[in-house]
Amino acid sequence: MSDAAFGSQRSAPVPRRSRTGMVALAVPNLDEPYFAELTTLLVRGADERGLSILIQHTEGDHDREVDIANGVGLPLTDGLIHIPRSLTVGDLTRRTSPGPLVLLGEHIQVSPFTHISIDNRAAADAATNHLAEVGCSRIAFIGPRDERPSDAADQRYAGYLDVVARLGLAQEPSLIGHVDAFTPEEGRRVMRRMTAEGVELDGVVCSNDSIAFGVLAALHEAGRRVPEEVAVIGIDDVHAAQFSTPSLTTVAPDYDAIVRAAFTELERQIAAPPGADTPVRHVVVDARIVVRDSTAR
Repeated sequence: MSDAAFGSQRSAPVPRRSRTGMVALAVPNLDEPYFAELTTLLVRGADERGLSILIQHTEGDHDREVDIANGVGLPLTDGLIHIPRSLTVGDLTRRTSPGPLVLLGEHIQVSPFTHISIDNRAAADAATNHLAEVGCSRIAFIGPRDERPSDAADQRYAGYLDVVARLGLAQEPSLIGHVDAFTPEEGRRVMRRMTAEGVELDGVVCSNDSIAFGVLAALHEAGRRVPEEVAVIGIDDVHAAQFSTPSLTTVAPDYDAIVRAAFTELERQIAAPPGADTPVRHVVVDARIVVRDSTAR
């Protein structure tokens, strides 16, 4: 895990107040296994530290994310862990109720606020390179979202393109599958379309594991053998990846490091003396490939 301070930037000093023992967590979508599992780990991490978590479900709605950042409708808390999908740096600099804040994820990549993420571009680079190493040369990418762009998915798409260009792999528009949501249903829909259109592919990088589960289902329906004919890899290493058929190779973030960094950085801000200038940190957490049956050629 690496971290870097943003030069001389400092978070706004806040007055000291009595601690409540409660931390707010803003999460976009608990239907997505990644967010549900990360929320569970954060709740456990809070409990280990004698804290309680107040979970706020935002659905990525901009107004809702802004309200939570401003403490609207919330009881007093010691700080906020926010996983934003629509929030902007401008929204945060105009917070009406400033206080300890930690951002998780890629949506706001550069800002004067403490931020914890994995390197999504590097994660997809590793995933695509892994497929090339097991012999794939026509690798599809399923996961760009046009209607409501996702910074994480965009970074993952960029990592895929990096490897395709670097290794001279097939570059065709037909190998790119755009989705409306990061769900198994969308993964199955896109792979069914590719199959019906006769797209030639021998590997698939999925922008998350949920999409990969749908891809595996569609390939099974089409009689395509995984991994012998098509190797499939996801990103996130959700719990169900171990139990899909075949089990899913994926890129696993260091979840323990994410949780540890989130609370370390939040506690650092909470413990700062009144009026102190607290350095802003951007913590990049490691990720690694977990090889399972879907690429075990």
